[in-house]
Amino acid sequence: MPSPWILFVAAAATLPTKVRSLTLFPSNNHHNRHHPEITRRDCLATFLSSLLGTTFLLPSPSVAAILDDDTHQGISAVTDSPLGKAIRRSVLKSARIADSLDERWERFSDSLRDEARCDEITHRRLYDNGVRKDGTPVGNPGLGQLCEPRTSEPWSEATAGRVLSLAVRSASVGRGEEAEVLEGKIEDVKQLVASAYERRERSAETEQQKVRVRFNLQLYATLRAIADYFKERNRKEDIQQFQLEWGRSLVQTYAPSATRDDFVSPLPQRDEEYQDYDYDKNKLLDALGKLTRVLERLKSDGWMTYYEISIPYDDYGSVVTVAIDDYVPIGTEILLAEQGYRCEGPMQALVKYLFNASGINFTMDTFYIDPSTTRQIDYNPTQLLLSMSNLRAI
Repeated sequence: MPSPWILFVAAAATLPTKVRSLTLFPSNNHHNRHHPEITRRDCLATFLSSLLGTTFLLPSPSVAAILDDDTHQGISAVTDSPLGKAIRRSVLKSARIADSLDERWERFSDSLRDEARCDEITHRRLYDNGVRKDGTPVGNPGLGQLCEPRTSEPWSEATAGRVLSLAVRSASVGRGEEAEVLEGKIEDVKQLVASAYERRERSAETEQQKVRVRFNLQLYATLRAIADYFKERNRKEDIQQFQLEWGRSLVQTYAPSATRDDFVSPLPQRDEEYQDYDYDKNKLLDALGKLTRVLERLKSDGWMTYYEISIPYDDYGSVVTVAIDDYVPIGTEILLAEQGYRCEGPMQALVKYLFNASGINFTMDTFYIDPSTTRQIDYNPTQLLLSMSNLRAI
């Protein structure tokens, strides 16, 4: 009988190219990036369909929500029929198989993590994903867990209040009296969700943890109120302008005179980093110098334990990544994204402004990563990763 790996490869060979690139031995499986069109469960379903020669059904959360809705009359006649019961049994069986495969892949992915090795440059754990022909490791070691955990600096209430104040001012810039309306909406949101944050605060063990919970409540209320504020006035497109203004305010406050000389990266610069670009390299480095200064200030005020800016040399100047470990607002940003609010956090606003002011177009992808594992059951994101790709002149 052919081995399971032979069957796996044979079936995977029938997958569409786009799906295959996401499932077969990814070089950065620890990114936890969710493709906007294809999820890992879609990949598993397609793979099993190819392997078994039959349609493979996976339950959709949206469909499950519809079935639970009492307003959908007449659906029980279908779901209680022999056909409906057979389909449900097939769906449940298929889901169990997919979950089992998903968990096995997670265990295999984690087994690639070499706990004994530490990258000398990034000071992070390495993934043993093999090497390229030139001897360089496959994957991005900048995403692994820090070899030696860092402790955060004491939380600065003054800096937190300043960042929030700049957000409100940026949303109401040029609109005078509307700032008071926005402040009122922020208080309304706080009242709406306060109980949930109060429970989290009561479970916090230290005063430093409690003040961070209170800040996340204020940040959530501020960004949600700003998003609602623009939506109610049919000005959703103003969110982008708000982000740029917020980023500009952060730079003017914490790094007004920073230049390329302030840019710090654990990865050494190489000549081949800039072989394929049409933007002003010096303007990019000036922007990264300002970004470094702002991140350093926020790090010293308790927002993160470590940050890392890199220009991967094998992308020839078309990619910049920013990794922020133990990022305090990460839970709030995830919650806002899951709820469909388009207001991103201060780091995204900062990067958007800096690249735009440097005359650089780019595509930004935001990842929320647990650098210690890929197991979904244990997954607890603590690292914010921003990946700016396709860099080109405006």
